[in-house]
Amino acid sequence: MSDFRWKGHGPEFTTVGGGRTWRLHVDAGEPGPAGSDGHSFAKILALQDVASRGRSAEQAFDGATLLGFARRRGCVQATFSPPGWGGLTVRATWAPTPSRAGVDLEVQLSATSVGQLKRVEVGIVSRWAAEGAEPSPGVASWVEPRDIPSAALSYDGRESAATLAALTTLPVPLPASGTLLPRIVSPPGFDADTYYVEMVQPNDCARRILDEPPGEPSAHRDSLVTRYRLFGHDLEKGVVLRARLRGLWIRSKTPVATARALFEEFLREPPPLGP
Repeated sequence: MSDFRWKGHGPEFTTVGGGRTWRLHVDAGEPGPAGSDGHSFAKILALQDVASRGRSAEQAFDGATLLGFARRRGCVQATFSPPGWGGLTVRATWAPTPSRAGVDLEVQLSATSVGQLKRVEVGIVSRWAAEGAEPSPGVASWVEPRDIPSAALSYDGRESAATLAALTTLPVPLPASGTLLPRIVSPPGFDADTYYVEMVQPNDCARRILDEPPGEPSAHRDSLVTRYRLFGHDLEKGVVLRARLRGLWIRSKTPVATARALFEEFLREPPPLGP
């Protein structure tokens, strides 16, 4: 497998890994690595939207809001600033993981306003679908909240009525045990004992929204969707927030145990250096 180091000069970049070629168009809607292997199409760790108390913007990331981009040492960095959001700046960096085959995403958030952005979230989405599969309308969703205030974010006016009609908020975890365990999926076309594992630093994610109840590895299904709502904090001028996510390909006969061991490694890693 490739080490997922990006190539190209932009705004389109390419890499190879996980049995497919990935393309990253930083000036397209919902920018994120996208690729097909002939059996399934995937877009992983893609920027989706921004939300705050009482409002959301689904088209927050595209060519119209792109401020700039660069490729350095196999990483792609893109910076966006959606209008009407208090000088909000979102910087995303897609990078090869330090070891194994996978992609890291770091999201950095800042703003120039004071008192405008309450409990702001940046949405990240990963989708897997069988080639030619049609999206299923009205799919039920389960929300894993970080804490009590995060559980309330689904109901403060940022989510649509259609979303709320299909949404169930799961119990708030106890402080001593609260953690978002890795999502383990086996999309159409994957070989036996091959899985895609996705994880997020638990304190960085206010809510994770799944299209099936959390638990054992997802079965072979036509489509799989994971949404992350990062941060969930008030944002003021001079404050910088950062969040980290990781997607990995593994081969294992015990995927739950393997994924949890890799997750523990991820939790112990120091945050990357840099501005």
